[in-house]
Amino acid sequence: MTGTDTDAGKTTAAALLIAFLTKRGTQVAAYKPVQSGAEIINGKLSAPDVEFYKLANPELTASYTYLFKKPCSPHLAAREEGKEIDVNKIIEHYEQLSEDNDFVLMEGAGGVIVPLRDDGYNMLNLMKDLDVPVVIVARTGVGTINHTTLTAERLIQEGVDVKGIIMNQMSIGDTKIEQDNIQMIELMTKLPVIGMIPYLENPSSAVGDSEFLENIFSKLGNIMEEDRNE
Repeated sequence: MTGTDTDAGKTTAAALLIAFLTKRGTQVAAYKPVQSGAEIINGKLSAPDVEFYKLANPELTASYTYLFKKPCSPHLAAREEGKEIDVNKIIEHYEQLSEDNDFVLMEGAGGVIVPLRDDGYNMLNLMKDLDVPVVIVARTGVGTINHTTLTAERLIQEGVDVKGIIMNQMSIGDTKIEQDNIQMIELMTKLPVIGMIPYLENPSSAVGDSEFLENIFSKLGNIMEEDRNE
């Protein structure tokens, strides 16, 4: 799962999708390869995104490989702590999770070209090295056509299997503008919008609502079932 920018709502989308898959009986693991912006939770340094996933399923296998304190691009956060991200460790961690679970939902850091290392190795490089399908999470509001179209075009150009786009209403906006944004994004990217998350004041309260989750993710669930049966 990747985003068009930092505030597209990937973590909320990921938690809701985890809840949806769990309710459908899928053994799912959640994986955040690199988390910057660590927080003190229950007295220890923790990955806030990983902790949020667990709201969807307290028994969830949720993990990260690298955790950094500074809330910035992973390459800089690693440098600030005198560390370097070893991509092989991430690949090994992902492969182990894949062996032990039906499905691994992996959330990237920021957008597609966010660097993980000082040599420019980025999230797109990792997606290609892992050879994983991708879902784009995008905001519904003004500016999203440009961000989403550019993200989709780059992924497609690089040969990444993009399953579709989840639109996330991060704030209450103009419905007419948002609906037009969705239509134009589908037209310009040739990708389906496979989920629409309405504005949620308290996203954690939505993870237990099966009907709500089905309404959002039924298209994506069907795509996943088709892929599994191929």
